[in-house]
Amino acid sequence: MFTEEKVEEKLSKLPFVNYVKQRFNLGQYNQEEQRRAIVQKSGHYRVKYTGLKEYRAKFFQDLYITLIDLKWRYALAVLFNVHLLSYFFFALMWYWMMYNHGDLDHLNDPKWESCVAGVHSFGDAMLFSIESQTTIGYGFAYPNTDCGGALPLLFVQITVGILLENVLLGFIFVKFAQPKRRRKTIMFSKVACVAQEEGDLCLQIRVGDMRQSHLIDAKVHGILIKRHVTREGVAYPLFQHDVHFQANKMGDTIMLMWPLILSHRITQESPFWDIRPSDLSSEAYELVVCIEGTLETTGEFCQARTSYLPSEILWGHRFDRIEEFDAGNGRWEIDFSGFNDVVYITNIRHSAKELNPYREYRMSKEESEATTKEKGLSISLHSVAYDLPPEFPSASNSTEYQKSGSPKLLTRGLSQMDELERSRLSLEMEAENREEELTEKTPMEKSEEQAQRPADDAEEEEEETPLEHDLGDRKPLEHDLGDGKPPIKEKAESDVSDDDTIGQDEAEEEENFHDVASS
Repeated sequence: MFTEEKVEEKLSKLPFVNYVKQRFNLGQYNQEEQRRAIVQKSGHYRVKYTGLKEYRAKFFQDLYITLIDLKWRYALAVLFNVHLLSYFFFALMWYWMMYNHGDLDHLNDPKWESCVAGVHSFGDAMLFSIESQTTIGYGFAYPNTDCGGALPLLFVQITVGILLENVLLGFIFVKFAQPKRRRKTIMFSKVACVAQEEGDLCLQIRVGDMRQSHLIDAKVHGILIKRHVTREGVAYPLFQHDVHFQANKMGDTIMLMWPLILSHRITQESPFWDIRPSDLSSEAYELVVCIEGTLETTGEFCQARTSYLPSEILWGHRFDRIEEFDAGNGRWEIDFSGFNDVVYITNIRHSAKELNPYREYRMSKEESEATTKEKGLSISLHSVAYDLPPEFPSASNSTEYQKSGSPKLLTRGLSQMDELERSRLSLEMEAENREEELTEKTPMEKSEEQAQRPADDAEEEEEETPLEHDLGDRKPLEHDLGDGKPPIKEKAESDVSDDDTIGQDEAEEEENFHDVASS
Protein backbone atom coordinates (compact mmCIF):
# COMPACT_ATOMS: atom_id res chain seq x y z
CA MET A 1 0.00 0.00 0.00
CA PHE A 2 2.70 2.44 1.01
CA THR A 3 5.29 1.04 -1.40
CA GLU A 4 3.02 1.71 -4.36
CA GLU A 5 3.07 5.44 -3.63
CA LYS A 6 6.88 5.43 -3.66
CA VAL A 7 6.92 3.57 -6.98
CA GLU A 8 4.58 6.07 -8.61
CA GLU A 9 6.91 8.94 -7.70
CA LYS A 10 9.81 7.33 -9.62
CA LEU A 11 7.99 6.42 -12.82
CA SER A 12 9.84 6.98 -16.06
CA LYS A 13 8.49 9.14 -18.83
CA LEU A 14 8.77 6.24 -21.29
CA PRO A 15 5.90 3.73 -20.89
CA PHE A 16 7.94 0.95 -22.50
CA VAL A 17 10.71 1.31 -19.91
CA ASN A 18 8.16 1.18 -17.10
CA TYR A 19 6.63 -1.96 -18.57
CA VAL A 20 9.98 -3.75 -18.88
CA LYS A 21 10.96 -2.85 -15.29
CA GLN A 22 7.62 -3.93 -13.94
CA ARG A 23 7.53 -7.11 -16.03
CA PHE A 24 10.99 -8.34 -15.01
CA ASN A 25 10.97 -6.87 -11.46
CA LEU A 26 13.86 -4.49 -12.05
CA GLY A 27 14.88 -1.76 -9.61
CA GLN A 28 12.27 -0.43 -7.23
CA TYR A 29 9.52 -2.49 -8.91
CA ASN A 30 10.66 -5.65 -7.13
CA GLN A 31 8.34 -5.14 -4.15
CA GLU A 32 8.87 -8.63 -2.77
CA GLU A 33 12.55 -7.90 -2.20
CA GLN A 34 11.56 -4.83 -0.20
CA ARG A 35 9.00 -6.73 1.91
CA ARG A 36 11.51 -9.24 3.30
CA ALA A 37 8.70 -11.66 4.08
CA ILE A 38 8.90 -15.42 4.45
CA VAL A 39 5.82 -15.91 2.26
CA GLN A 40 5.33 -13.68 -0.76
CA LYS A 41 2.02 -12.14 -1.71
CA SER A 42 1.75 -14.69 -4.52
CA GLY A 43 2.11 -17.55 -2.02
CA HIS A 44 5.68 -18.62 -2.82
CA TYR A 45 8.12 -19.24 0.00
CA ARG A 46 11.27 -17.20 0.38
CA VAL A 47 13.22 -19.99 2.07
CA LYS A 48 16.55 -21.27 0.77
CA TYR A 49 17.75 -24.80 1.48
CA THR A 50 21.46 -25.45 1.88
CA GLY A 51 23.58 -28.48 2.75
CA LEU A 52 21.71 -30.88 0.44
CA LYS A 53 24.65 -32.04 -1.69
CA GLU A 54 24.67 -35.53 -0.22
CA TYR A 55 20.87 -35.82 -0.61
CA ARG A 56 20.53 -34.76 -4.27
CA ALA A 57 20.13 -38.37 -5.40
CA LYS A 58 16.74 -38.46 -3.72
CA PHE A 59 15.42 -35.93 -6.25
CA PHE A 60 16.14 -38.39 -9.08
CA GLN A 61 14.32 -41.12 -7.20
CA ASP A 62 11.22 -38.89 -7.44
CA LEU A 63 11.96 -37.80 -11.00
CA TYR A 64 8.41 -37.12 -12.15
CA ILE A 65 7.61 -34.69 -9.32
CA THR A 66 11.06 -33.14 -9.77
CA LEU A 67 10.27 -32.40 -13.40
CA ILE A 68 6.88 -30.94 -12.51
CA ASP A 69 8.38 -28.66 -9.84
CA LEU A 70 10.97 -27.25 -12.25
CA LYS A 71 10.64 -23.70 -13.44
CA TRP A 72 9.34 -23.18 -16.93
CA ARG A 73 12.71 -22.24 -18.44
CA TYR A 74 14.25 -25.45 -17.14
CA ALA A 75 11.25 -27.52 -18.15
CA LEU A 76 11.41 -26.29 -21.75
CA ALA A 77 15.17 -26.84 -21.77
CA VAL A 78 14.64 -30.44 -20.67
CA LEU A 79 11.98 -30.97 -23.36
CA PHE A 80 14.16 -29.77 -26.26
CA ASN A 81 17.48 -31.18 -25.07
CA VAL A 82 16.13 -34.67 -24.39
CA HIS A 83 14.67 -34.90 -27.90
CA LEU A 84 17.86 -33.52 -29.38
CA LEU A 85 20.00 -36.05 -27.55
CA SER A 86 17.71 -38.86 -28.71
CA TYR A 87 17.96 -37.79 -32.36
CA PHE A 88 21.73 -37.40 -32.11
CA PHE A 89 22.24 -40.75 -30.40
CA PHE A 90 20.33 -42.74 -33.00
CA ALA A 91 22.00 -40.77 -35.80
CA LEU A 92 25.34 -42.00 -34.44
CA MET A 93 23.98 -45.56 -34.34
CA TRP A 94 22.89 -45.39 -37.99
CA TYR A 95 26.18 -43.83 -39.05
CA TRP A 96 28.16 -46.46 -37.11
CA MET A 97 26.13 -49.24 -38.78
CA MET A 98 26.89 -47.81 -42.23
CA TYR A 99 30.58 -47.54 -41.32
CA ASN A 100 30.80 -51.18 -40.22
CA HIS A 101 28.93 -52.32 -43.31
CA GLY A 102 31.35 -50.44 -45.59
CA ASP A 103 28.77 -48.10 -47.05
CA LEU A 104 31.04 -45.07 -46.62
CA ASP A 105 33.67 -46.68 -48.86
CA HIS A 106 31.18 -47.27 -51.68
CA LEU A 107 29.35 -43.97 -51.74
CA ASN A 108 29.62 -43.57 -55.54
CA ASP A 109 29.20 -47.26 -56.42
CA PRO A 110 25.75 -47.72 -57.96
CA LYS A 111 25.90 -51.49 -57.54
CA TRP A 112 26.51 -51.35 -53.82
CA GLU A 113 23.47 -51.88 -51.55
CA SER A 114 23.79 -49.62 -48.48
CA CYS A 115 22.10 -50.23 -45.10
CA VAL A 116 20.37 -46.86 -45.46
CA ALA A 117 19.74 -45.76 -49.00
CA GLY A 118 20.21 -42.07 -49.70
CA VAL A 119 22.46 -41.39 -46.67
CA HIS A 120 26.00 -40.27 -47.62
CA SER A 121 27.10 -38.23 -44.57
CA PHE A 122 26.47 -37.69 -40.86
CA GLY A 123 24.04 -34.86 -41.67
CA ASP A 124 22.02 -37.22 -43.78
CA ALA A 125 22.07 -39.73 -40.92
CA MET A 126 20.82 -37.04 -38.52
CA LEU A 127 17.95 -36.16 -40.86
CA PHE A 128 17.08 -39.84 -41.26
CA SER A 129 17.04 -40.29 -37.46
CA ILE A 130 14.58 -37.41 -37.05
CA GLU A 131 12.38 -38.75 -39.88
CA SER A 132 12.31 -42.23 -38.39
CA GLN A 133 11.58 -41.15 -34.77
CA THR A 134 8.88 -38.66 -35.75
CA THR A 135 7.49 -40.87 -38.57
CA ILE A 136 7.79 -38.07 -41.10
CA GLY A 137 9.39 -39.94 -44.02
CA TYR A 138 10.32 -37.60 -46.90
CA GLY A 139 11.01 -40.56 -49.23
CA PHE A 140 14.68 -39.93 -50.09
CA ALA A 141 16.21 -42.15 -47.38
CA TYR A 142 14.99 -45.55 -46.27
CA PRO A 143 16.55 -48.55 -44.46
CA ASN A 144 17.55 -51.76 -46.21
CA THR A 145 16.17 -54.90 -44.59
CA ASP A 146 19.04 -56.97 -46.05
CA CYS A 147 21.32 -55.24 -43.53
CA GLY A 148 21.25 -57.30 -40.34
CA GLY A 149 20.92 -54.56 -37.73
CA ALA A 150 18.71 -52.07 -39.58
CA LEU A 151 15.36 -53.52 -38.56
CA PRO A 152 16.10 -53.92 -34.81
CA LEU A 153 17.61 -50.42 -34.62
CA LEU A 154 14.55 -48.92 -36.32
CA PHE A 155 12.26 -50.70 -33.87
CA VAL A 156 14.19 -49.47 -30.81
CA GLN A 157 14.29 -45.89 -32.06
CA ILE A 158 10.57 -45.67 -32.76
CA THR A 159 9.70 -47.26 -29.37
CA VAL A 160 11.99 -44.91 -27.44
CA GLY A 161 10.61 -41.98 -29.38
CA ILE A 162 7.03 -42.80 -28.43
CA LEU A 163 8.01 -43.25 -24.78
CA LEU A 164 9.84 -39.92 -24.64
CA GLU A 165 6.96 -38.05 -26.25
CA ASN A 166 4.46 -39.43 -23.76
CA VAL A 167 6.63 -38.66 -20.74
CA LEU A 168 7.88 -35.24 -21.75
CA LEU A 169 4.65 -33.95 -23.24
CA GLY A 170 2.77 -35.42 -20.29
CA PHE A 171 4.74 -33.52 -17.67
CA ILE A 172 4.49 -30.34 -19.74
CA PHE A 173 0.70 -30.75 -19.80
CA VAL A 174 0.62 -31.34 -16.04
CA LYS A 175 2.61 -28.14 -15.50
CA PHE A 176 -0.04 -26.28 -17.48
CA ALA A 177 -2.87 -27.91 -15.52
CA GLN A 178 -1.40 -27.71 -12.02
CA PRO A 179 -4.06 -27.12 -9.32
CA LYS A 180 -1.91 -24.42 -7.71
CA ARG A 181 -2.49 -22.25 -10.79
CA ARG A 182 -6.06 -21.88 -9.54
CA ARG A 183 -4.83 -19.66 -6.69
CA LYS A 184 -4.04 -16.94 -9.20
CA THR A 185 -7.75 -16.13 -9.40
CA ILE A 186 -8.28 -16.08 -5.61
CA MET A 187 -7.77 -12.55 -4.33
CA PHE A 188 -6.54 -11.46 -0.91
CA SER A 189 -6.66 -7.89 0.32
CA LYS A 190 -3.33 -6.08 0.30
CA VAL A 191 -3.72 -5.04 3.94
CA ALA A 192 -5.37 -6.40 7.07
CA CYS A 193 -7.50 -4.32 9.48
CA VAL A 194 -8.04 -4.35 13.23
CA ALA A 195 -11.42 -3.00 14.29
CA GLN A 196 -14.10 -3.54 16.90
CA GLU A 197 -16.56 -6.35 16.18
CA GLU A 198 -19.23 -7.46 18.67
CA GLY A 199 -17.43 -5.74 21.54
CA ASP A 200 -13.99 -7.27 20.89
CA LEU A 201 -11.04 -6.27 18.77
CA CYS A 202 -10.95 -8.36 15.58
CA LEU A 203 -8.30 -8.85 12.92
CA GLN A 204 -9.97 -8.84 9.50
CA ILE A 205 -8.90 -9.60 5.96
CA ARG A 206 -10.92 -9.71 2.74
CA VAL A 207 -10.85 -12.64 0.31
CA GLY A 208 -12.66 -13.13 -3.00
CA ASP A 209 -12.84 -15.45 -6.00
CA MET A 210 -12.79 -14.08 -9.55
CA ARG A 211 -14.25 -17.21 -11.17
CA GLN A 212 -17.84 -18.38 -11.26
CA SER A 213 -16.73 -21.97 -10.48
CA HIS A 214 -15.83 -21.81 -6.80
CA LEU A 215 -13.87 -24.02 -4.46
CA ILE A 216 -15.79 -26.86 -2.84
CA ASP A 217 -15.58 -27.33 0.95
CA ALA A 218 -13.11 -24.48 1.33
CA LYS A 219 -11.38 -24.04 4.69
CA VAL A 220 -9.38 -21.11 6.07
CA HIS A 221 -6.72 -21.01 8.76
CA GLY A 222 -3.91 -18.67 9.73
CA ILE A 223 -0.40 -18.95 11.13
CA LEU A 224 1.46 -16.27 13.07
CA ILE A 225 5.23 -16.64 12.71
CA LYS A 226 6.87 -15.00 15.69
CA ARG A 227 9.88 -15.44 17.94
CA HIS A 228 9.19 -17.57 21.02
CA VAL A 229 11.33 -18.25 24.07
CA THR A 230 10.46 -21.16 26.37
CA ARG A 231 10.77 -21.16 30.14
CA GLU A 232 14.04 -23.04 29.82
CA GLY A 233 15.48 -20.22 27.71
CA VAL A 234 15.31 -22.02 24.35
CA ALA A 235 14.61 -19.52 21.55
CA TYR A 236 12.65 -20.41 18.40
CA PRO A 237 12.96 -17.59 15.85
CA LEU A 238 10.29 -19.06 13.51
CA PHE A 239 7.72 -20.31 16.01
CA GLN A 240 4.25 -20.94 14.53
CA HIS A 241 1.11 -19.88 16.42
CA ASP A 242 -2.36 -21.00 15.39
CA VAL A 243 -4.73 -18.19 14.33
CA HIS A 244 -8.43 -19.10 13.97
CA PHE A 245 -10.37 -17.25 11.28
CA GLN A 246 -14.08 -17.42 10.62
CA ALA A 247 -16.39 -15.97 7.99
CA ASN A 248 -19.58 -14.57 9.52
CA LYS A 249 -21.06 -17.44 11.60
CA MET A 250 -19.76 -20.27 9.39
CA GLY A 251 -16.64 -21.07 11.39
CA ASP A 252 -13.61 -21.89 9.27
CA THR A 253 -15.78 -23.05 6.33
CA ILE A 254 -16.19 -20.43 3.62
CA MET A 255 -18.30 -20.20 0.47
CA LEU A 256 -16.77 -17.71 -1.96
CA MET A 257 -19.92 -16.81 -3.87
CA TRP A 258 -18.95 -13.18 -3.16
CA PRO A 259 -16.01 -11.55 -1.37
CA LEU A 260 -16.00 -12.32 2.34
CA ILE A 261 -14.36 -10.66 5.35
CA LEU A 262 -12.52 -13.20 7.48
CA SER A 263 -12.33 -12.24 11.17
CA HIS A 264 -10.05 -13.37 13.95
CA ARG A 265 -11.31 -12.43 17.42
CA ILE A 266 -8.46 -11.21 19.62
CA THR A 267 -9.02 -12.98 22.94
CA GLN A 268 -6.69 -14.32 25.61
CA GLU A 269 -6.01 -17.42 23.48
CA SER A 270 -5.04 -15.28 20.49
CA PRO A 271 -1.34 -14.64 19.75
CA PHE A 272 -2.30 -10.98 19.08
CA TRP A 273 -3.47 -10.56 22.69
CA ASP A 274 -0.45 -8.54 23.83
CA ILE A 275 0.58 -6.96 20.50
CA ARG A 276 0.28 -3.18 20.25
CA PRO A 277 0.06 -1.00 17.15
CA SER A 278 3.34 0.62 18.23
CA ASP A 279 5.13 -2.73 17.91
CA LEU A 280 5.53 -2.29 14.14
CA SER A 281 9.19 -1.38 14.46
CA SER A 282 10.20 -3.40 17.53
CA GLU A 283 8.12 -6.57 17.06
CA ALA A 284 8.97 -8.90 14.16
CA TYR A 285 6.10 -11.17 13.16
CA GLU A 286 4.31 -12.29 10.02
CA LEU A 287 0.74 -13.48 9.51
CA VAL A 288 0.22 -16.22 6.91
CA VAL A 289 -3.35 -16.96 5.73
CA CYS A 290 -4.18 -20.15 3.79
CA ILE A 291 -7.36 -21.21 1.98
CA GLU A 292 -7.74 -24.85 0.96
CA GLY A 293 -10.43 -26.45 -1.13
CA THR A 294 -11.32 -28.75 -4.01
CA LEU A 295 -11.63 -27.51 -7.58
CA GLU A 296 -15.16 -27.80 -8.86
CA THR A 297 -14.11 -28.49 -12.45
CA THR A 298 -11.35 -31.09 -11.99
CA GLY A 299 -11.85 -32.34 -8.41
CA GLU A 300 -8.22 -31.64 -7.49
CA PHE A 301 -7.03 -30.13 -4.23
CA CYS A 302 -5.82 -26.53 -4.22
CA GLN A 303 -4.28 -24.16 -1.66
CA ALA A 304 -4.01 -20.38 -1.90
CA ARG A 305 -1.95 -18.39 0.61
CA THR A 306 -0.59 -14.95 1.31
CA SER A 307 1.12 -13.09 4.15
CA TYR A 308 0.90 -9.79 6.04
CA LEU A 309 3.73 -7.91 7.75
CA PRO A 310 3.20 -5.58 10.75
CA SER A 311 3.33 -2.56 8.44
CA GLU A 312 0.46 -4.06 6.41
CA ILE A 313 -1.94 -4.30 9.38
CA LEU A 314 -4.02 -1.12 9.82
CA TRP A 315 -5.31 -0.59 13.36
CA GLY A 316 -8.61 1.25 13.75
CA HIS A 317 -9.72 0.66 10.14
CA ARG A 318 -12.50 -1.35 8.51
CA PHE A 319 -13.06 -2.59 4.97
CA ASP A 320 -15.45 -0.56 2.88
CA ARG A 321 -18.60 -2.13 1.49
CA ILE A 322 -18.48 -3.30 -2.13
CA GLU A 323 -21.81 -5.16 -2.35
CA GLU A 324 -24.70 -3.26 -3.93
CA PHE A 325 -28.15 -4.47 -4.94
CA ASP A 326 -29.19 -3.61 -8.49
CA ALA A 327 -32.95 -3.12 -8.23
CA GLY A 328 -33.31 -2.74 -12.00
CA ASN A 329 -31.86 -6.15 -12.80
CA GLY A 330 -32.85 -7.73 -9.49
CA ARG A 331 -29.37 -8.99 -8.56
CA TRP A 332 -26.42 -8.20 -6.37
CA GLU A 333 -23.36 -6.60 -7.93
CA ILE A 334 -19.80 -6.75 -6.57
CA ASP A 335 -17.42 -3.93 -7.40
CA PHE A 336 -13.92 -5.42 -7.31
CA SER A 337 -12.39 -2.01 -7.97
CA GLY A 338 -12.89 -1.22 -4.26
CA PHE A 339 -11.66 -4.59 -3.05
CA ASN A 340 -8.78 -3.04 -1.07
CA ASP A 341 -10.60 0.11 0.12
CA VAL A 342 -10.61 0.69 3.89
CA VAL A 343 -12.37 3.25 6.12
CA TYR A 344 -10.87 4.87 9.21
CA ILE A 345 -12.90 4.19 12.36
CA THR A 346 -11.00 5.19 15.49
CA ASN A 347 -7.53 5.50 16.94
CA ILE A 348 -6.24 2.40 18.71
CA ARG A 349 -2.99 2.71 20.65
CA HIS A 350 -3.15 -0.21 23.05
CA SER A 351 -3.33 -3.96 22.82
CA ALA A 352 -6.42 -5.99 23.65
CA LYS A 353 -4.75 -7.12 26.88
CA GLU A 354 -4.36 -3.52 28.08
CA LEU A 355 -7.93 -2.59 27.17
CA ASN A 356 -9.46 -5.69 28.75
CA PRO A 357 -9.57 -4.48 32.44
CA TYR A 358 -11.47 -1.35 31.54
CA ARG A 359 -13.80 -3.33 29.30
CA GLU A 360 -14.52 -5.85 32.07
CA TYR A 361 -15.26 -3.02 34.49
CA ARG A 362 -17.73 -1.52 32.06
CA MET A 363 -19.35 -4.90 31.49
CA SER A 364 -19.75 -5.57 35.23
CA LYS A 365 -21.23 -2.12 35.68
CA GLU A 366 -23.71 -2.63 32.86
CA GLU A 367 -24.68 -6.07 34.13
CA SER A 368 -25.43 -4.67 37.58
CA GLU A 369 -27.72 -2.06 36.04
CA ALA A 370 -29.38 -4.51 33.63
CA THR A 371 -32.42 -5.17 35.82
CA THR A 372 -34.57 -2.94 33.63
CA LYS A 373 -32.56 -3.27 30.43
CA GLU A 374 -32.13 -6.02 27.90
CA LYS A 375 -29.23 -8.33 28.70
CA GLY A 376 -26.66 -9.55 26.23
CA LEU A 377 -25.79 -6.19 24.67
CA SER A 378 -22.21 -5.84 23.45
CA ILE A 379 -20.02 -3.33 25.25
CA SER A 380 -18.80 -0.67 22.84
CA LEU A 381 -15.14 0.26 22.95
CA HIS A 382 -15.76 3.65 21.37
CA SER A 383 -16.06 5.11 24.88
CA VAL A 384 -12.66 3.69 25.86
CA ALA A 385 -9.87 6.22 26.16
CA TYR A 386 -7.21 4.70 23.90
CA ASP A 387 -4.66 6.96 25.56
CA LEU A 388 -5.28 4.98 28.77
CA PRO A 389 -2.02 4.02 30.53
CA PRO A 390 -1.05 0.40 29.83
CA GLU A 391 -1.08 -0.63 33.50
CA PHE A 392 -3.52 0.33 36.23
CA PRO A 393 -1.99 1.52 39.55
CA SER A 394 -2.34 -0.68 42.60
CA ALA A 395 -5.17 -0.20 45.03
CA SER A 396 -2.80 1.05 47.75
CA ASN A 397 -1.70 4.01 45.61
CA SER A 398 -5.18 5.39 45.05
CA THR A 399 -7.51 5.22 48.06
CA GLU A 400 -9.06 8.65 47.92
CA TYR A 401 -12.14 9.75 46.05
CA GLN A 402 -12.93 13.13 44.67
CA LYS A 403 -16.00 15.03 45.73
CA SER A 404 -17.65 14.11 42.46
CA GLY A 405 -17.51 10.45 43.48
CA SER A 406 -15.23 9.31 40.62
CA PRO A 407 -11.95 7.66 41.66
CA LYS A 408 -8.63 9.26 40.81
CA LEU A 409 -7.83 6.20 38.71
CA LEU A 410 -10.59 6.90 36.22
CA THR A 411 -9.86 10.64 36.30
CA ARG A 412 -6.27 10.07 35.30
CA GLY A 413 -7.16 7.41 32.73
CA LEU A 414 -9.73 9.68 31.09
CA SER A 415 -7.65 12.85 31.25
CA GLN A 416 -7.20 12.93 27.49
CA MET A 417 -10.80 12.25 26.56
CA ASP A 418 -13.07 15.00 25.35
CA GLU A 419 -14.91 17.16 27.90
CA LEU A 420 -18.30 15.74 26.97
CA GLU A 421 -17.31 12.15 27.73
CA ARG A 422 -15.66 13.05 31.04
CA SER A 423 -18.65 15.05 32.21
CA ARG A 424 -20.98 12.19 31.30
CA LEU A 425 -18.97 9.68 33.30
CA SER A 426 -18.73 12.01 36.32
CA LEU A 427 -22.49 12.58 36.28
CA GLU A 428 -23.06 8.82 36.22
CA MET A 429 -20.77 8.32 39.21
CA GLU A 430 -22.49 11.14 41.14
CA ALA A 431 -25.90 9.62 40.46
CA GLU A 432 -24.69 6.24 41.70
CA ASN A 433 -23.34 7.72 44.94
CA ARG A 434 -26.57 9.63 45.58
CA GLU A 435 -28.63 6.49 45.11
CA GLU A 436 -26.38 4.60 47.53
CA GLU A 437 -26.68 7.36 50.17
CA LEU A 438 -30.46 7.38 49.88
CA THR A 439 -30.72 3.63 50.18
CA GLU A 440 -28.44 3.48 53.22
CA LYS A 441 -30.14 3.77 56.63
CA THR A 442 -28.74 4.85 59.98
CA PRO A 443 -28.34 2.34 62.83
CA MET A 444 -31.06 4.15 64.87
CA GLU A 445 -33.59 3.67 62.08
CA LYS A 446 -32.72 -0.01 61.89
CA SER A 447 -33.21 -0.40 65.69
CA GLU A 448 -36.64 1.26 65.51
CA GLU A 449 -37.70 -1.13 62.77
CA GLN A 450 -36.58 -4.10 64.83
CA ALA A 451 -38.46 -2.77 67.88
CA GLN A 452 -41.70 -2.57 65.94
CA ARG A 453 -41.54 -6.17 64.78
CA PRO A 454 -43.61 -8.81 66.66
CA ALA A 455 -42.07 -10.89 69.35
CA ASP A 456 -42.41 -14.02 67.20
CA ASP A 457 -40.10 -12.53 64.54
CA ALA A 458 -37.50 -11.45 67.10
CA GLU A 459 -36.00 -14.94 67.32
CA GLU A 460 -35.69 -15.23 63.53
CA GLU A 461 -34.05 -11.80 63.42
CA GLU A 462 -31.50 -12.85 66.01
CA GLU A 463 -30.59 -15.95 63.97
CA GLU A 464 -30.05 -13.94 60.77
CA THR A 465 -28.03 -11.13 62.42
CA PRO A 466 -24.26 -11.68 62.56
CA LEU A 467 -22.48 -12.44 65.80
CA GLU A 468 -21.64 -9.52 68.04
CA HIS A 469 -18.04 -8.43 68.20
CA ASP A 470 -16.15 -8.38 71.46
CA LEU A 471 -16.40 -4.86 72.82
CA GLY A 472 -13.92 -5.30 75.67
CA ASP A 473 -14.92 -3.43 78.85
CA ARG A 474 -17.99 -1.91 77.21
CA LYS A 475 -21.45 -2.89 78.44
CA PRO A 476 -23.80 -4.83 76.22
CA LEU A 477 -26.08 -2.77 74.03
CA GLU A 478 -29.28 -4.54 75.11
CA HIS A 479 -30.87 -3.97 78.60
CA ASP A 480 -33.79 -5.88 80.03
CA LEU A 481 -36.38 -3.38 81.35
CA GLY A 482 -38.31 -6.04 83.28
CA ASP A 483 -41.72 -4.94 82.04
CA GLY A 484 -42.14 -7.75 79.49
CA LYS A 485 -41.27 -5.47 76.60
CA PRO A 486 -38.65 -6.49 74.05
CA PRO A 487 -35.18 -5.19 74.80
CA ILE A 488 -34.25 -1.82 73.32
CA LYS A 489 -30.99 -1.57 71.42
CA GLU A 490 -29.06 1.50 72.32
CA LYS A 491 -26.82 3.26 69.86
CA ALA A 492 -23.19 2.37 70.56
CA GLU A 493 -20.98 5.26 71.38
CA SER A 494 -18.22 5.56 68.82
CA ASP A 495 -15.87 8.21 67.59
CA VAL A 496 -16.66 7.30 63.97
CA SER A 497 -19.19 9.62 62.38
CA ASP A 498 -21.61 8.89 59.58
CA ASP A 499 -19.38 10.70 57.10
CA ASP A 500 -16.44 8.47 58.06
CA THR A 501 -18.61 5.38 57.60
CA ILE A 502 -19.51 6.49 54.09
CA GLY A 503 -15.85 7.08 53.37
CA GLN A 504 -15.00 3.54 54.46
CA ASP A 505 -17.70 2.15 52.21
CA GLU A 506 -16.28 4.09 49.31
CA ALA A 507 -12.78 2.83 50.09
CA GLU A 508 -14.08 -0.76 50.13
CA GLU A 509 -15.82 -0.17 46.81
CA GLU A 510 -12.57 1.15 45.33
CA GLU A 511 -10.65 -1.89 46.53
CA ASN A 512 -13.23 -4.13 44.90
CA PHE A 513 -12.83 -2.18 41.67
CA HIS A 514 -9.04 -2.62 41.71
CA ASP A 515 -9.43 -6.33 42.38
CA VAL A 516 -11.56 -6.63 39.23
CA ALA A 517 -9.06 -4.59 37.22
CA SER A 518 -6.06 -6.61 38.36
CA SER A 519 -7.80 -9.93 37.60
